[in-house]
Amino acid sequence: MAALRTPILLIACAGLFGCQPDPPTLRTAKPAELPPARNLELKPPPKPAQSSPEAQKKLEALLAGHTGGKPELLQKLKSASFTRIGALSANDQVLAATQTVDVSWPVRFKNSTELTTETVATTTFGLSPEANWIAQVNKRFGEAAPQAIPKQKMADDLLLIAQRQFQEDACFLLFPFADPSTRVLFADDTLIGDKDCYGLHVWTPALTYALLHIEKKSNALIRIAYSGRESGKDLVKELLFDELQDYGGIKLPAKVYIRAAGIDLAEWRSLKVTAGKTFDAKHFDGP
Repeated sequence: MAALRTPILLIACAGLFGCQPDPPTLRTAKPAELPPARNLELKPPPKPAQSSPEAQKKLEALLAGHTGGKPELLQKLKSASFTRIGALSANDQVLAATQTVDVSWPVRFKNSTELTTETVATTTFGLSPEANWIAQVNKRFGEAAPQAIPKQKMADDLLLIAQRQFQEDACFLLFPFADPSTRVLFADDTLIGDKDCYGLHVWTPALTYALLHIEKKSNALIRIAYSGRESGKDLVKELLFDELQDYGGIKLPAKVYIRAAGIDLAEWRSLKVTAGKTFDAKHFDGP
């Protein structure tokens, strides 16, 4: 398989900002119960016209468990901002990272990721009905003036990656699973680390298809797997969740581990969320 470049739209630097195509490897410590990396396969059945009633009950139990029985609270996450801090793999390095994501579902999205080495490199991209764009600013420690790469339109493959990142982040916020058009069937049970989980095949307005694994004991979402895109290839991405925290009555994972084709890409270790945020449409037009 071709080597993966930097994940989560920082991959845009391939060809645009001159990254090297080395396979990323995270070296930061992970909980002992995190399952070993492996190349997960997705084998979705045909999308049903209607959900399985029993599977729908399991999905509703998941949403109730994350909202204290008030799944309507998820609606305010359709317009929200969240910031997470952790580490990203970039060209066989592990870099400290801070990422801010602004969501105005279903059409506007902005992602700004800051990586710190001897420089602070901030890559920002946006999607809206009017335009898509990407820009970068590099600030070297001890230098007064940053180096900027102006806003420019994304190439077609980068646009596909950005669109799937938008869908991924929407599902991280859970609200697509509460949409009336979502369809769900049972998938196989599995053990993720020490957690006994049931599986659900889910089709949502965000991700065409996702495989969910939910802990039987707590009804907590443990993993989302879906067909993502990195380095010009479709591949399976996994989001593994840990340490649920309360954000205005909604429980979201403060820790998230991201893999693609079995390779560790990112670890987010803290999370701040502002739900129900109002954005001016021009907010999504530039960095």
